[in-house]
Amino acid sequence: MKLTLLCFLLFTSISTTLCAQSANLDREYFKVSYVNLPSHPILEDAKRTYSSNTRSIGLSGFTKVATNGTIDFVFNFHGTKAGEVNIEKETVEEKDEDGKVISTKYYYNVHTSFSSSATLSLANSYTEKSSSNTYQESDNYVSSSFKSYSAASKYYNDNRYNIRDEYRVKHRSEIEDQIYSRVNYLYGYVPYTSSNGNNFWILGNKKHSEFGKHQEAGNGLKEIFEKMEYNQPVETLLAEVKPIVGYFDDVVVRFNGDDKKSRKVRYASFYNNALLYLKLDQPEKAKEYANKLIANDYDKGDGKRIIANADKLIEELKLNELDTRHFEVITEDISDEPVVTEIIVQAPEDTSEKSIAFLITAQNDTLQTLVTANELSRVSAVANLVDSADNEVKVFEAVNTKKMVVASGDVFEVINFQSSLAGDENASLKFAKVLVEGVKVNLYEHMTNEYVLLLNGSEEGTSTMGKNFVFGFNKELAVFGDGCAALKANVESGAFKNTKEDLTKFAKALNSCE
Repeated sequence: MKLTLLCFLLFTSISTTLCAQSANLDREYFKVSYVNLPSHPILEDAKRTYSSNTRSIGLSGFTKVATNGTIDFVFNFHGTKAGEVNIEKETVEEKDEDGKVISTKYYYNVHTSFSSSATLSLANSYTEKSSSNTYQESDNYVSSSFKSYSAASKYYNDNRYNIRDEYRVKHRSEIEDQIYSRVNYLYGYVPYTSSNGNNFWILGNKKHSEFGKHQEAGNGLKEIFEKMEYNQPVETLLAEVKPIVGYFDDVVVRFNGDDKKSRKVRYASFYNNALLYLKLDQPEKAKEYANKLIANDYDKGDGKRIIANADKLIEELKLNELDTRHFEVITEDISDEPVVTEIIVQAPEDTSEKSIAFLITAQNDTLQTLVTANELSRVSAVANLVDSADNEVKVFEAVNTKKMVVASGDVFEVINFQSSLAGDENASLKFAKVLVEGVKVNLYEHMTNEYVLLLNGSEEGTSTMGKNFVFGFNKELAVFGDGCAALKANVESGAFKNTKEDLTKFAKALNSCE
């Protein structure tokens, strides 16, 4: 009996100790504030000027001048047009308990679409390069329900211009937002502050022996980072976090077991120190702790992500010739531009010649359609085609499509890539015209001015308008030439340029290389 009781007490003691050491981790969100650095910086401060024909699109960290800014862009909004109008009939039946129809009512809705487009022409005297990009927005419109066809028709005819103008305002604002994000990604110094996107890992189990000190460290970090401002140096904050870094280092020494719970506690220490150094513009120190995080073998993915972000920060700082993302951003307007009344000119209907095109859907159905030359030049994530079955303009999304074959012989395949021309943040499926198709690599044309390389077997293409290609064309293109020594040597010697003609030659040469 005494032996049984002793065993019970011993088991209870061991269980309590194990529970007390349970390493549940909670997220502790904290504030960060810094300046997002441009991908195509104007390094000379005196040359950070821009000129524009619109007040709605500006460059953060630049001075707006009346004319001849280093960055000069002209924004043209081409208006909003309605698609084909259809009035659709909806049948509503009322049934009794036996399922018998006892009444039938009919309702009518107006269905149409509205699409808008705009062009931004940009000239950069710093690099002596210029570009012109087209932006589009569209929406489907469905009216309220009416009891008769004539009532629905009358409502739309009486209000169509007001409805169109509402979409015009909406689309223009959305396009302007896209352009603002794009030009500031390229050139602007944009202050950024967030309190939700980043978190430390802090012990959440009150029974854990380290709970109190861990909570104190987490609260201390949160208070320190709350002081961070994008325009203030971080040296004071670095000094303040030093004791907390030391505490997390000490935790690693004390919890040195190979069990999962010990590795989890060490994971929090390595992760927290890596992240705080990353956010305080110390990417090399962040990488040191991230490598320890990987070696700890609890969650290697977080370590790899921090290293990738640290390498990105190192590249951004080097590109901008800076050692911090914390500095004063001055944005001025000395253009003294007069207030003018803008005149919106509605874009004419697309009267370009139509061609027969066959669309192959994701379900392998083949649809015969008509497509205009203008649409082919701007097709991207969607294609606006005339469905031959009902002669209506319909929006076909790339995500639901495999391929589009035009009667002229052009083939548009749906491929996955991150478009610099479209301002993508991530890769997505888009239509792209096949220029070269081969056993090793395919070359595509997107929206007339962007070229995409896709190695056979790869799930994601690479735009030659991406930052890495623009700033290191020979180096990036040479990677595609691996396995073909002579071609790779030609690339590295500068034999190819980032043009349609040279990329076509390169792709054909690679496909024929043995």
